[in-house]
Order: sequence, then C-alpha cells, then structure tokens
Amino acid sequence: MSTIQIIRADDQPPHPWRNGGGQTRELLVWPPVPGSLGGNALCAGKGGACAAGGGHGAERIAAQTPTATQADTEWQLRISRADIAASGPFSAFPGVQRWFVVLSGKGVVLHMPTADGHTRDHQLLPGHAPLHFDGDLAPGCSLISGPTQDLNLMARGGNAAVLAVEQSPDWTCTFAIGGLYTAVAGTWTQGTQSMELAAHTLLWSEAANAAPMHFTPLHNQSAAAWWLGYTPGPTP
Repeated sequence: MSTIQIIRADDQPPHPWRNGGGQTRELLVWPPVPGSLGGNALCAGKGGACAAGGGHGAERIAAQTPTATQADTEWQLRISRADIAASGPFSAFPGVQRWFVVLSGKGVVLHMPTADGHTRDHQLLPGHAPLHFDGDLAPGCSLISGPTQDLNLMARGGNAAVLAVEQSPDWTCTFAIGGLYTAVAGTWTQGTQSMELAAHTLLWSEAANAAPMHFTPLHNQSAAAWWLGYTPGPTP
C-alpha cells in the first residue's frame, strides 16, 4: 500500500505577486515545512483510504523579490500553479532547476538570456512540451494575447522531470517521489489502485514504486496531464 496525497489547485489560496502581475497557488513543498503543503493524504490501496488534513503556504515565483524565510531556504522541491496577468520578468533562483508548462490561455514568450549577452525567445503554448531551464537565468516573460495559466516545478539539487502524459501514457516512476498533475478530469491507476481525479489536481506519492502508472481522461478529452518525478541529491 502506498501513501497518496491529493492536492486540488483550486482549494489552495491564491497569493498575489508583489508587482501585481499575477498570482500563485502553491501545491507542494518538499521536504514539508509547517504550513507549506495543501491537500489530503490518502492511504490508497485495496480496502479503503484514510484521510488527513493539510495546510498551505505562499510560493514566491515570477516577478517577486524572495524573502529568506525557513520555508524559502530549506525546500528541495516546489510545485505550483500560476496565473500570469501581465508581462514581466521572472525572479532569479540561483541553484534551482525549473520546468514550465502553459496550461491554458494564448501562451507566453520567455526571453532567455544567453552566454553571449543576448536573449533567445521560447514561445510556449498549451500542448507544448515543458521547458526546462536554469532558475538563475530569470527570463523576461511576454504574454502573447491575454492572461495565461501555467504549471511550475522547481528543484534544488537532485534530479527531476516533467513529462506529458500524451507522450508517455504508461509511466514507471524511477524517481524517489513522484506523481501526476492533470488539468482535466480522469482516472489514475497503478497496479490494483485506482482513483478518480478532478481537473487541476496534483496526485503525489512519497512511496513511488516500479508499478507503471496510467491516466485516462474522461469524455475522450485530450490528456492535458503531466507526470512529475524527483529524486533528492546529497544533503549539503
């Protein structure tokens, strides 16, 4: 039996950015710190489930100035959903690797600094593959036509991945911890476990195993969902 956490994005409080350009809903912080994680923990397996409540916290993400609190400095993994309402720069996160996926809207263009002092533009639309980049680069972000919603995974040390379900309908998690974020309703299965998920839900397991996971969207929708995985690196 594995322990599964279910975090519904719309149940998490939005935290406005200081520049007024958008807001973030924090979904998961690992290792957990007091008040940093929203959702329910389910002992998912054949024979039932037991639930335990969770708390929440604020992620400082695009176009914000970080504050060096315990929650900011001790995390190794953060997953969040953001609503970008205006163009502007991302904050720099030295030592952090980032994955960025557009969930809805007309998309964005990220203006990524290059080693020769120029920028390289990355147009990102719904359905595009996740963009992986160094968090220290702090790219500029231009909205293409109106607000967008995006999924962010940030990892400090270790190895992480974000993979579209449509490219990998059956996924074996080779990471220490991992799960699924889905923007559409559907059914998640792993071995004898099965769970109905609402749209915009993060399913997360800290007891990942070799059994393949599968996600089937309802009503023949496009599988707007992503597998997420993380293995922590050595503790400094």
